[in-house]
Amino acid sequence: MKHLVIAVPAARDLEGIVEYIAQDHPVAAEGVYRGIVAAARRLPQFPAIGRPGRHPETRELSVSGLPYLIVCEVGAEAVTILVIFHTARDLAQALRERIKGNAS
Repeated sequence: MKHLVIAVPAARDLEGIVEYIAQDHPVAAEGVYRGIVAAARRLPQFPAIGRPGRHPETRELSVSGLPYLIVCEVGAEAVTILVIFHTARDLAQALRERIKGNAS
């Protein structure tokens, strides 16, 4: 089984999602958090779950019952969660912006 790594930007994504929802619906925020974490925890055991990503060498996992997408890289020893997005966002654009921001 591979290890699960959550990149700092992905951890910030999750924190931001939960904080935003919690402003109006703390109980719902907890449910979203649990749903995303449950999906993420399956990745080390089933690294091919989901579909090939829109960005090279990534995979995308839709979070069951929620409008969120986990984007990860599968390496020899670890699955690294790169980002967590709401599906209403333009994923390709958001990934370009994130990659561009990391290059600076």
